[in-house]
Amino acid sequence: MSPRDVLGRDVGPDVRVQFTSLRGPVVRSLSLGSDGPGTTPHVVVLPGLGLPFYTIPTARAIASRGLACTVLDLPGFGSNLPRPTSPSIHAAGLLAARWIEARRGDRPVVVLGHSTGGQAALTAALAVGVHHRRLALVLAGTTFAPEQRRLDRLVRATPFAYRDDRLDQIDPMEVWRGRTGILAMLRSGLHDAPEERIARLTAPLTVTAGVHDAFAPLAWLDQLALAATAAPSVRTSLLGGSHNNLFTHPDEVADLVLRAAADTTSE
Repeated sequence: MSPRDVLGRDVGPDVRVQFTSLRGPVVRSLSLGSDGPGTTPHVVVLPGLGLPFYTIPTARAIASRGLACTVLDLPGFGSNLPRPTSPSIHAAGLLAARWIEARRGDRPVVVLGHSTGGQAALTAALAVGVHHRRLALVLAGTTFAPEQRRLDRLVRATPFAYRDDRLDQIDPMEVWRGRTGILAMLRSGLHDAPEERIARLTAPLTVTAGVHDAFAPLAWLDQLALAATAAPSVRTSLLGGSHNNLFTHPDEVADLVLRAAADTTSE
């Protein structure tokens, strides 16, 4: 078995594959850019359904804007290595919080979560935010709107959610490695109510989606934004593309993340 088979798809020479031991679990991550001064925010990405490959274009665009960016391979479908956590949004989010606390220290952090990764990112932000004040949360294409928390309704929305997306955004090996774990992540997301949990968020919030994303209609973004009653600021933005616009419209997403990064350093 080649190193590429073990570590995941080759995503380019600018991407550093790193491993962090968290007193037991070992988290694989994909990092771009350099940290810079301790006051420079670091962006941490949690991908949807645990499939990291499609997030790399946005991570690369974020790094090109002067911010370090790390995509966490959680729950671990990006390689053949042992998974560091069980396949659920809350398990992934809590382990992401441990990674942030271990690796980022006092540096400002933007947590960017996409799709079910947005639900996991909310879990991470709520855990980290207890004692880390220089924090911002970006929820992109967050699932699932209340009316889509039944499998039949979710299936009906699916063809319209990906109307602007491309087949090459998905790494088939990640899907193969995930298999039943992806279904577990999906079930976990369907049983979550982020509009209830987000009321406890005390960090600046950005909610966004592609304009053609049927999984994240504007009414659902507004519901999340209005429910974030403790957040010091809330921003809502529709961008180009459909559900996986982190792959198809990385510069638009990166520009929005850059604005969120400024929220972590403002007084």
